[in-house]
Amino acid sequence: MSANAAIFVLDLTMDLHRECSYAAPPDTVYAMLTNESFIRHRVEKAHALSYDIDVRDGDGGGARSTTHQSLPAKVPDFVRKFVGERIELDEVIDWGPPGPDGSRTGDLKVDIANAPVTMRGKIRLVPDAGGSSTKQIVDADLKASVPIIGKKIEQAAAPAVMAGLDGMEDLGRDWLAAKR
Repeated sequence: MSANAAIFVLDLTMDLHRECSYAAPPDTVYAMLTNESFIRHRVEKAHALSYDIDVRDGDGGGARSTTHQSLPAKVPDFVRKFVGERIELDEVIDWGPPGPDGSRTGDLKVDIANAPVTMRGKIRLVPDAGGSSTKQIVDADLKASVPIIGKKIEQAAAPAVMAGLDGMEDLGRDWLAAKR
């Protein structure tokens, strides 16, 4: 390959969609998702080796939660070349104010510091069953910008992301049941 040869980087995106339900109204689910103790519990259950959490009130009744986690890299060998033995994951959720029906929308950003992988999307909390329960809807794009093998990295990461969302649902249900 000559020094002037072009290197092509494929920016590939995988769409992710996940819905779950909680037996609590949206304001209660929002309070849980922005509770530092709940976030700490979620991060510890994910076996984080270390973490930092920051939750701040935002404008108009919203909030921003920022979480940095160092996780063991339980990934295929071809991905481990990029991330090493640990995955450094940064998550930011910017929640907006409640809607008239109590619904909420949050902008979700996840970056893996030691790999060219990002996730961007929305989290919505929507009243269900007349407002006594909440449907949480996550729509996000998982993107790996890696020459040639970006799609393989996305396919390797997607099950872990979905498992994390499933785990958050189980933890949330347990948390809400214990707090009632």
